[in-house]
Amino acid sequence: MKLDNKEFFKLSFLYTAVAAVPPLLNIVIRPFIEGDGRLAPADFSQIEISETIISLVFIIATFAMTNSISRFYYDFIDNKSGYNKLVSSVFNSILARGLVLLVLAYIFKDYIGRIFTQPELQDFSSYGVATVIVGINRAINTTAFALYRNEKKVRIYLVISLLLGVFRSAFQVIGVFYFDMSFIGYVYGTCIGTTLISIIILYFIYRDTGFHYDRKILKLNNQYALPLFEYAFIAWGIAFADRYFLESSPTILGIYSQALIIGRGMEIILQGLQGASQPEMFRLMKDGITKNIEEIRRLSHLLMAQSQLIIAITILPAMVYCSIFKTDLKLAAGLIAITLIRYTQRTQYIIFSFPVYYEKKTKVFLYQNLVVLAVNLILLYFLVPVWGAYGAITAILVSQSLQVIGIYLYQKSIVDIPWNLNKLLIYPFAIMFLTALLEVIKIKFNIDPFLIGSLVVLSILLSLVFLYKNEIMKILTKQWR
Repeated sequence: MKLDNKEFFKLSFLYTAVAAVPPLLNIVIRPFIEGDGRLAPADFSQIEISETIISLVFIIATFAMTNSISRFYYDFIDNKSGYNKLVSSVFNSILARGLVLLVLAYIFKDYIGRIFTQPELQDFSSYGVATVIVGINRAINTTAFALYRNEKKVRIYLVISLLLGVFRSAFQVIGVFYFDMSFIGYVYGTCIGTTLISIIILYFIYRDTGFHYDRKILKLNNQYALPLFEYAFIAWGIAFADRYFLESSPTILGIYSQALIIGRGMEIILQGLQGASQPEMFRLMKDGITKNIEEIRRLSHLLMAQSQLIIAITILPAMVYCSIFKTDLKLAAGLIAITLIRYTQRTQYIIFSFPVYYEKKTKVFLYQNLVVLAVNLILLYFLVPVWGAYGAITAILVSQSLQVIGIYLYQKSIVDIPWNLNKLLIYPFAIMFLTALLEVIKIKFNIDPFLIGSLVVLSILLSLVFLYKNEIMKILTKQWR
């Protein structure tokens, strides 16, 4: 089975471009809602904490159904009745978990508020229900997008993704200017915009599949998804614990959140790219891993190279963007390079996880990431009081490096794929270490962040040219002819 390069590049471009729209729009509106008499760094720190809660709700409501529906799609693809029951049951289970979370959020609203130090965040009753609804909506949207990618319903994926970006950003602006000039207006605007899209998605899902709640199918899905949910829950702790440690320093967290919003945009873009890769990877594996080993390697190299290139071309524009803000948010420009470079680790982790997902050996994610979470929390506890945002960045880089190395070693033990380690492991890690070193030099000698960012971009591009020189020469030769 051959990998169709033209089809892959077309789909990866479409998915990546469309996935970029919601975070891009979110980035566009930020300068308009920031400044004197508008939102300040402390307000953005509260938005970041709200995003932390939304992400937790999303993980619980989803219960790894994005992964599950992608995998079981191939088991039910030739069984129309079973497929309809699978899809409908998965979305009903998301709604059921979401309803439970809404009830719990209302009952325990006072207790949840007490875990924060900022008075605005302590009043959980003023924004809690809205954040839970946004998390449920994200679970519905993300699961639907995973389904559309596997079904190759490109047009509906494009339309819904674009509508989600437009509706969410438009209502965020409306919420801030016409409801409440605070993070609460932002959260309620997000809630209304995403709810409208979720209603559209559910209408089409139930129209096409009917209304089912098949316990037998859900039992199979839940058995597969439970270790992935446990992993996602722990990964949430790894990814978001830094916000809680910085919550008592609103201005620092606000500046840090400005770099993180670029990072989240990068993550969503890479998810679109990885979303195009996952169906192709599973098709190759279903046809036989040993038989398609070269195609699997080639697809992995393409995914890694594209991810690094996207990061490289984003760093300097993102720094320029941060510098246009009026408040201390402009200081986030100095955090961009070191923040974005960590997303190469995400791509490494995804590549080495593909065989583990396909072989359904998902229990390893729980044990591995419990260790990684413990390391992350220990580092945050000791480093954040000393280094602030840089302590948080150091903790996540170290813990994610452990994730990548751990999953590579485990994957190697179950499926021995002869990866090109220079392309997938050694050089990406070398770029990360170089970026960290340049960051230390920048702070010690007060060097212009744009110079450091330029050096990081140059190092990524030079490494890509060196690693993929044969592929580049083939493309150039073909074009020359």
